[in-house]
Amino acid sequence: MKFSFEKQIGDVFIEADTTVMGEIVGNVVVLSGAKLELIAPVKGNVTLMKFSKALIRGQIRGNLYDEGAEIEELASNVKGHIIHKR
Repeated sequence: MKFSFEKQIGDVFIEADTTVMGEIVGNVVVLSGAKLELIAPVKGNVTLMKFSKALIRGQIRGNLYDEGAEIEELASNVKGHIIHKR
């Protein structure tokens, strides 16, 4: 499990199980087989690829694209749309 505490600017690709506790300004893509635990806010879109997993507690100020992921928790405030592409 990786941990990210710092603010990140730019697009982020999650390739391994990761907990994000620092703000992200950019888009986030969770690749197949990876798990994202999002606690911090994201100013951008979040894409969950097929066979990825997500536990989302932070605010998403953009769209959430679900392309076949397992969403364990969606307790966040998504300011954009939740789009399921299955």
